[in-house]
Amino acid sequence: MQASEFEKALLVEAAWRLAKSNDVNELQAIACVLRNWVVPRLGQEGQFYRSYPEAIRVHYQTYDLRDVPGASEPALIDPVDGLLAHIDGVYSGRTPDITSSHAYPNGARYFGRAGSSPSGSWFTENVLNRQGEHPLIGTFGSQQFFQ
Repeated sequence: MQASEFEKALLVEAAWRLAKSNDVNELQAIACVLRNWVVPRLGQEGQFYRSYPEAIRVHYQTYDLRDVPGASEPALIDPVDGLLAHIDGVYSGRTPDITSSHAYPNGARYFGRAGSSPSGSWFTENVLNRQGEHPLIGTFGSQQFFQ
């Protein structure tokens, strides 16, 4: 196994564990958020992590997690729409970041369920209460994604 294959496996696991649903768009959007913390875009400044394991470790400490999926989970293994079918492109940058747009070319860096985030939580205090710094980009699956 090559180091890139190891990082892709971690990326799949992290996207799954950080998601709140099995929606493939949500899974892919979370994978893109993690990529956005590791791979800066041309001219983009700010904080970045040196590796996927580092970014994933920080997200695991910040966000609620769900269990690892079984190996036969359709949202994971579907040959057309499953996360495994998309992860190579997300990792390499060949697949466009679904959280980016003309208005937000750098994509999302934060995500969560805005309607159910408890008062005083990290997400509420650092993202929802700072909409000027972190505008809403869109909803993918059951979560909202912010710049």
